[in-house]
Amino acid sequence: MAIRVNQSEIPGTVLEAKRWWRREIKSRLAGLNDVYRHDAAEAMRIRLIHSEAYRKAETILFYVSTDKEVMTSEMLVTALRHGKRVCLPKCVDLDESGRRTCDDPVMEARMFGKGNKLEIGAYGIVEPCDDAPLVRPEEIDLVVLPCVSCDITGARLGHGGGYYDRFLEDVREDCSKIALCYEEIMTEKLPTEPHDIKMDAVITEENLYEKQ
Repeated sequence: MAIRVNQSEIPGTVLEAKRWWRREIKSRLAGLNDVYRHDAAEAMRIRLIHSEAYRKAETILFYVSTDKEVMTSEMLVTALRHGKRVCLPKCVDLDESGRRTCDDPVMEARMFGKGNKLEIGAYGIVEPCDDAPLVRPEEIDLVVLPCVSCDITGARLGHGGGYYDRFLEDVREDCSKIALCYEEIMTEKLPTEPHDIKMDAVITEENLYEKQ
């Protein structure tokens, strides 16, 4: 069941409301045990591979899960076994000290599979090495995204870096966008800004919420 809160508890501006939700959700995530998270990820994997978007997709951009994000390791293995062309995000706008080198967040998609090694990259996230082949945004048929939370209309709350919002501006119009979210942290209504891109669907361990 989606989280309901007293709206009077949420700050007025969109940016303040987003920060409030990130704190609220992260406190709830801390209470999710490993057994629940593992079982939920497996249920989402099954729901994903039976989706029409997955069946039609030849090239899929996944993410490598970190911290409390929905685990994707088995999804990556499954997609490769199904003959999908799998790619992963790589942040390329940071210098050696971790500072952005330009005003806009820049993320690329790089090939993942046999012979493509991974390394610890930006923000401590596992990502492809520099020699992994580049995949252009317009080549991607399906993007599977992480989130802090999503709501039942398809709005997604990310970590605030803006990488996916910027990247999704360059994918094809018919590229499917699916976020993975634990049912326990789905919300009824999230604050949004004009640049926020709604998901075509949100997959949880219990439901598939389509964009409204």
